[in-house]
Amino acid sequence: MKEALAREGAVNITKLNLGKNTGLGLKTGVFIGDALIANSAIPIDKLSFKKVYLGEDGLCRILEACNANKNIKKVHLGYVSSKGLKLMADVLKTNKSLSKLKF
Repeated sequence: MKEALAREGAVNITKLNLGKNTGLGLKTGVFIGDALIANSAIPIDKLSFKKVYLGEDGLCRILEACNANKNIKKVHLGYVSSKGLKLMADVLKTNKSLSKLKF
């Protein structure tokens, strides 16, 4: 019952701002990405991870979530390593549907 109520309330979420949360770990991007992929119909249009380091795995999962959830229009990724930037460039090069995103 709680899960159903949480999902009912979640349909009104359009922005997810996890920026400046210093307690977030490297798995945050993976967990949030998984949740966004599993609930791709939720109309989130903006994600913010300002001043958060997601790591390469988290970055990949967030990009996968952006591909799965066509409502996402803008993403602020926070800190990205040089390896993460290369990974991001490779993903964007091979997946043209992500070109709609603003970073």
